[in-house]
Amino acid sequence: MKLKTKEIVQLIFLDAVLLFSIALFFALPWGFKNYPLQFQWNVFFVLAADTSGADSGTGKSILFGFVIPALIVFAAFKLFMCVFVKNEKKFMLIHKITTLCSFVVSVSILFVTAKMWIYFKIARNILGKPSESNFYQENFVSEEDFRIIPAEQKRNLIYIFMESMEPGFTSIENGGLLRENLLPNIKQLAEENINFGDKNVMRGGINLQGTSWTVAGLFSKTSAVPYFSPFVTKNGKKQCLPKLKKLGDFLYEQDYNLVFSMGSKKQFEDRDIVLEQQHFEIHDINWYKENNILDKNYQVFWGFEDQKLYEFAKIELENLSAQNKPFVYSMLTVDTHFPDGYKCTLCKENYKEKIENVFECADFQLANFIEWAKTQSWYKNTTIVITGDHNYLDAPLNNFITRNSDLNKKEIADDRRFLDIIINPVPELKNVTQKRKFSSFDVMPTILEALGNKIEGKGIYLGRSLFSGEPTLVEKYNESFVENETMTKNTVYESYK
Repeated sequence: MKLKTKEIVQLIFLDAVLLFSIALFFALPWGFKNYPLQFQWNVFFVLAADTSGADSGTGKSILFGFVIPALIVFAAFKLFMCVFVKNEKKFMLIHKITTLCSFVVSVSILFVTAKMWIYFKIARNILGKPSESNFYQENFVSEEDFRIIPAEQKRNLIYIFMESMEPGFTSIENGGLLRENLLPNIKQLAEENINFGDKNVMRGGINLQGTSWTVAGLFSKTSAVPYFSPFVTKNGKKQCLPKLKKLGDFLYEQDYNLVFSMGSKKQFEDRDIVLEQQHFEIHDINWYKENNILDKNYQVFWGFEDQKLYEFAKIELENLSAQNKPFVYSMLTVDTHFPDGYKCTLCKENYKEKIENVFECADFQLANFIEWAKTQSWYKNTTIVITGDHNYLDAPLNNFITRNSDLNKKEIADDRRFLDIIINPVPELKNVTQKRKFSSFDVMPTILEALGNKIEGKGIYLGRSLFSGEPTLVEKYNESFVENETMTKNTVYESYK
């Protein structure tokens, strides 16, 4: 079969469109199994940020998940056409019809199942003109309206962000969501220390839009505002709400040393900008390699596992405590990351699913680290805060919670929270046991008061200290209303860029 030059060019175009359509058809179920595509805000902002340094298994997953299957189907189609369709006009006609139908079907399925119109609404919201917000006018406490009075005796802070950690990963009989209790040690820590839930039942914080993925969790829990397109470029440098003072800024002004450790690359999702602007010195996988603490060729999962992170944390704390200044040491765990987590040599095989064993292992490692901290000379003057960075990011076709729970979907959805535990705050707050309803916005002012600072004013930005009598936004309003108001472009938020 001989084709003219024009037909060859046309055929190359048809092949490209057809291969794309077939790959898209295979990519949809792969995506709905491996990514939380039902959370459009998360997906939009993550894709808009720096995504270099992602899970080392992503490339392999993409290759076997839809690239190779698409190539096989495409090759089979081409072989069929070349063997059985000898007529040139018939060949081109069948190819055009097949390509058009494949493209229309795959794109239509994508548009409907992924609700693509929502992304257009998000983009329009972000790119549109900021509006005046009555909600912000009534509830946002600016720097002119609050004052932080530093504690006379500075306390150290260890701030542990646990990847995707929820208090609900205990058993139903213990107030959780699952058939089995994956977090016996964390539950005990919550009962023995401060957790703003029911007596003997961990509750945790509400995972609002703009706080519900890693960088958004880090940002909102240290700034008391949501992650709503917070970046601006000034003098060629990307900055994150540069006019807004955040947790690191307040403590840096009090002469704290600030270090943040993570087992992945700091630039993923622009976490480096969010943290370094707050004066944190970030020690990520590249830093540990450059300082010969980790082998230069080492790479598992997102970088290195929590087993190593906790050991590095002990070294970091020894170094910080040897300096004649108060310190903030923060760390972000990674082993429990969606979809399946990372199973290290410490993990046992007590449960059927890998992720269950990983969460149990994370519980064990945290407890060991806390026990070690209690033996250190600096512990008496150190407050430890443990939070989940956000809720576990289940996917539409992959949700280990519903698979391992006897509760219905609504009961589960209504009780999803991020973990919160405060260990060893200032003595006058140690016996606080009040039940509170709160979000990520309230974490930062609560930490400041746990360290002995006094807040004059009803709160900081959108946050309220849980040690105060001020109602939080989610105590005052419906959660959906708060999300709608905080995830709309407004003049107050934009004024801090």
